[in-house]
Amino acid sequence: MTLPKYSPFEKHWNHHRDLVFLNHGSFGSCPTEILNKQSLLKLEIEKDPVQAMTVHFEPTYHSNKKALADFVHCDANDVVFVNNATQGVNTILHSLTFNEGDELLTHNHAYGACVNTLQYYANKFKCKVVIAKIPFPISDPSEITSALLQAVTNKTKLVLIDHVTSPTGIIFPVKEICEALEPKGIEVLVDGAHAPGMLDLNIEEIGASYYTGNCHKWICSPRGSALLHVRKDKQEKISPLQISHHHDLYTGTEKNWSAQFIWPGTGDYSAYLFLNDSISFMGSIMGNWNQLREHNRNLCLRARNLICEELNIPVPSPDSMIGHIASIPLSQKVEMPGSFFNMMSPIRKQLLEEFKIQIPVFMYAGEKPQWLLRISSQAYNSFEQYEYLVACLKKLKIEN
Repeated sequence: MTLPKYSPFEKHWNHHRDLVFLNHGSFGSCPTEILNKQSLLKLEIEKDPVQAMTVHFEPTYHSNKKALADFVHCDANDVVFVNNATQGVNTILHSLTFNEGDELLTHNHAYGACVNTLQYYANKFKCKVVIAKIPFPISDPSEITSALLQAVTNKTKLVLIDHVTSPTGIIFPVKEICEALEPKGIEVLVDGAHAPGMLDLNIEEIGASYYTGNCHKWICSPRGSALLHVRKDKQEKISPLQISHHHDLYTGTEKNWSAQFIWPGTGDYSAYLFLNDSISFMGSIMGNWNQLREHNRNLCLRARNLICEELNIPVPSPDSMIGHIASIPLSQKVEMPGSFFNMMSPIRKQLLEEFKIQIPVFMYAGEKPQWLLRISSQAYNSFEQYEYLVACLKKLKIEN
């Protein structure tokens, strides 16, 4: 079997040559140059761990946090590093308190781990989780805003929304949603797992109470690097999941909220120390970040249109709602699995084992449960890989 080639940009990565990797969106993929730098730093730390962690770590931490804050347009004092977006969501919900009968609102496209977290704290405080029903396929962003606002009641205290949904791959109008809810005293927590690097993100302009996002996906930093932003007026009630040292928590008479997140305890925080390198590297491979984003989005849309056209599937959402990932309905002939986490669907299993294609096929449990094929487009992918995917789907006689 002759597999299609990656793009020329694959020279910066290290994927199996006997694998068609079309799943950047799940865990990202860090360029070899960045990984090599991280490995060298780890070796250097071992020469004198005490000096590395007590003297050298903090200045490097702060310079990388400043680079990230500039990249996502926010004050560096309002953003902290966390391991991943799920930890960011947990940090916020662990810090907040609710009253019995309060309502916590989310939606049916939300990431399962975050819904589980919301439900856990709702149970703890005897609150109610409300699920807004957002359609998919979808024809306009107003359907998202309308579904959410219609689900708001006088008991709604917090709304958890996605910036880019994981199962359906659509971009939410987060700024408009925040503008509708925040003035009413309803806090918005944005799960922006896919947003940093995929979108030209301006966190302060969005205006959410809380925003978290992964850096290891589209910024391509080492795994274990993510951001949590808390608006200044909300910071006093938010604390780390793990209480430890408060590094210079007070600077003169001014309290430095973000300092308490610097050192949860001894661990490997090297992933945080390569944000500046990752931002610079990914911004250079095609000239600048705008060109990289445009390339990845155009490749994603072109691939989606090819798949839908060849398999006679209606395009499930407008181009304007798509970034670097897109989901395509494949079938409504499905049986509900016992577990969703790391589920290997029959279609995904065939594509991997028979055709060497690594791509997610999700169970989307809407009113009509169906399989969703989710494509991701990063610089290393080629259009020929998607043409090969279509040919293989035809061999499997996949249809909607």
